Amino acid sequence: MNTKVTKAYQLVACAVLGASAIGCPSHARPICANQTLPELPDVSIASVAEVPAPAPHCKVSGVIGGKINFELLLPENWNGKFVMGGGGGFVGSVMNTSLIDGSLQLGYATVGTDTGHQGHPADASWALNDLEALVNFGHLAVHRTAVTAKALTKAFYEKPIARSYFTGCSRGGGQAIMSAMRYPEDFDAVAAGAYAVDWTGIAVQATQINQAMYPDPNNIEEAVIGPEAQALVESSYLAVCDGLDGLEDGILNDPRKCGFDVASLQCEGDNSEDCLSAREVAAFKAVYDGPKNSDGDSLYYGFPFGGETAEGGWSRWLTGGMKYQDDDGSFQEGVGSGGFDEPVSPSAFFSFGNGIMQNFVYHDPNWTYENFDFGTYAQDSAAAAETLNATNPDLSAYRARGGKMLLYSGWSDNAQSGLAMVGYYEDVLAHDPSAADDIRLFMMPGVEHCFGGPGPSWVNFLVEIDKWAETGEAPDHITALWLDDSAQPAGGRPVCAYPSVAQYDGRGDPRDPASFNCDAGN
Repeated sequence: MNTKVTKAYQLVACAVLGASAIGCPSHARPICANQTLPELPDVSIASVAEVPAPAPHCKVSGVIGGKINFELLLPENWNGKFVMGGGGGFVGSVMNTSLIDGSLQLGYATVGTDTGHQGHPADASWALNDLEALVNFGHLAVHRTAVTAKALTKAFYEKPIARSYFTGCSRGGGQAIMSAMRYPEDFDAVAAGAYAVDWTGIAVQATQINQAMYPDPNNIEEAVIGPEAQALVESSYLAVCDGLDGLEDGILNDPRKCGFDVASLQCEGDNSEDCLSAREVAAFKAVYDGPKNSDGDSLYYGFPFGGETAEGGWSRWLTGGMKYQDDDGSFQEGVGSGGFDEPVSPSAFFSFGNGIMQNFVYHDPNWTYENFDFGTYAQDSAAAAETLNATNPDLSAYRARGGKMLLYSGWSDNAQSGLAMVGYYEDVLAHDPSAADDIRLFMMPGVEHCFGGPGPSWVNFLVEIDKWAETGEAPDHITALWLDDSAQPAGGRPVCAYPSVAQYDGRGDPRDPASFNCDAGN
């Protein structure tokens, strides 16, 4: 080893051992230089740079296999652990949502990837007739990035990684579960929120909703259901069901317990603002009841009540309309546009339903949902499902090596149905009831997609899975917080491990977690 490289590795060791170690200068820390990183097969390092914020770190940008871009952040004050952060939507730029949890400030080496393609997270055109891109997106890019990043991390610090984690929501939640299923050695614990794991199921759901909201796919100015109808339905079911949990606060602890029938609002005579047309009722039922085939058989989950008037709810994901478009460029919490233009679309589901069908399933950019009847869909989508879906309830290989999995979802999530989260978890327990020792689900009342809504939605899931992995004690509840305008805690409530539900004591402050307990009888 030449003198220059020897000196670089000595400084790395000094950073790990501390400045008081013999021969270490007081300012010693890992230096950002290519010499400190090994050459790995099929990996190209594009740049290495020192970055001062949000905590001093070394940023390593590279490409795997010529297509999979990644960014590895190596903090000056390393805690000995590694976390990979997930992406959102169709990804398309390097994303690392662990940064929302303060992974760098907590001392984690952390990495994100674009999953092997470039584009807006609502644009799937990159997948058209490109099997390699689909496989990378489906599972391989996250695995290759994790393996590469961990090798670089160990070389940089000259020390083994104590624990490896993955945190993600939406697409990132699906990446977490897919990793545990296909590559059980990659991570010791994962947090999977609002996961997108059944892409062909989501496509059915989105397509039937699009058919109901925009019967003419060329007329996307406004949906069959507008903001006024959404507000009418929300206020109507809350009037009946809000107090079922002992609190009238605009939050349903478990919306499945609300028996309100939207058909009760159908107009008997002329349409008015206080009732719904037959077409509006049918569109609402397309959302709540879920997609069905021509025989009336269920094809995928519907959505529970919640999010009808929320900023990040129905109008963003399910209904919308070009006349209501704004220019904020937002997609979901922690997920940006990557600098790419957003596809012209009245709602996120319009983009996702068409994107999956045109580019993942049929590989036909002219495919349209108009008059589509799902008669051969199961066979048509089988190849895409094999690559993209992470619905296998058998997680025994992951659990056998001590893997832990924390699942979570908002009940008012209008991007990925909370019912789908519950369904997958119940499938896991039906396959092996002992899985509850290592896999826990937390359903968050009043919470939208990943974050936001009337319910308390802030939880540091990286801290939660680290605590579980370090202590071996599975959490029976977690505390979710409301945040004020300056992102400071403004009260909280416990979220109980499913199927338990937080019960109000009838006396205390509704924003004090001590006013609630977890009731397994609900």
